Amino acid sequence: MTTAARPAGATPTTLSAALDLAVERLVAAGIGEAAARDDARLLAAHAVRVTPDDLDGQLRGPVPADLWTYVERRAAREPAERIVGHAWFMGHRFELAPGVFVPKPETAEIVDDAVNRLHGLFQAGIRSPLVVDLCAGPGTMAVSIARRVPQARVYGIELAQAAVRVAVRNAHGTGAKIVQGDARDAFPELDGTVDLVVTNPPYIPIGLRTSSPEVLNYDPPLALWAGEGGLQMIRAMELTASRLLRPGGVVLLEHGGYQLESVPRLFAGTGRWSAAASRPTCNDGCLTAVRGEVSGRAL
Repeated sequence: MTTAARPAGATPTTLSAALDLAVERLVAAGIGEAAARDDARLLAAHAVRVTPDDLDGQLRGPVPADLWTYVERRAAREPAERIVGHAWFMGHRFELAPGVFVPKPETAEIVDDAVNRLHGLFQAGIRSPLVVDLCAGPGTMAVSIARRVPQARVYGIELAQAAVRVAVRNAHGTGAKIVQGDARDAFPELDGTVDLVVTNPPYIPIGLRTSSPEVLNYDPPLALWAGEGGLQMIRAMELTASRLLRPGGVVLLEHGGYQLESVPRLFAGTGRWSAAASRPTCNDGCLTAVRGEVSGRAL
């Protein structure tokens, strides 16, 4: 049985003091202060068996011994979400498992965009818009959209079986339908009928090491690497989205901040999109592209 690592010097007697010390330890390990505070709260909440939102009610209480073990693991750059086995995304808990991609904060910007667009479709008279999430991972976008827009019909597809099992559990009670399969062949029965496609495909170029240790060392390689220029799977998602979307339908595609020019250029060069532009997100980038048509027929 291993002994929990404890901080040097005086041992904090309250959870509040322990949190401050944990943040200091994580910052010293190279983690940004805001992220360190969020991670320390997640670890502390897990140690005292409450949600992060309920942690404040525990701050005057004693320090659970497990906390210091969790903090040292996080200081070694193991993601906090992997330590506790779940992630909090847009106010909801998402179960995780080994080999399953951890939801990232920048993806919330894409979900917000998607939700706003779906509300716009309601105003245009589309009462039950159709949404597809390609490369769904643990169901991050599909489940979040289904929660926020229950009128939408939401489908997701993911190749990795471990991720599909987790995504199906995360989707329980939301109406989102998650299936196992290759996003390149997704949902042929929906061709030309989808209103909105969202996708967070692999987009890191082979050999690029600018991502954090939490990503490079712990996220599944299948969800990260995408050939020269990081465009291999993005090209495939362009083809799938263009097949699925109705004329005027929109794809929102997450990509790297280093691809703000290459991704819209790729889409524009196919002739299948009436508009394609990318914008920075808090950590990466997002492409918005509108499915085009010629003489009333989809390209």
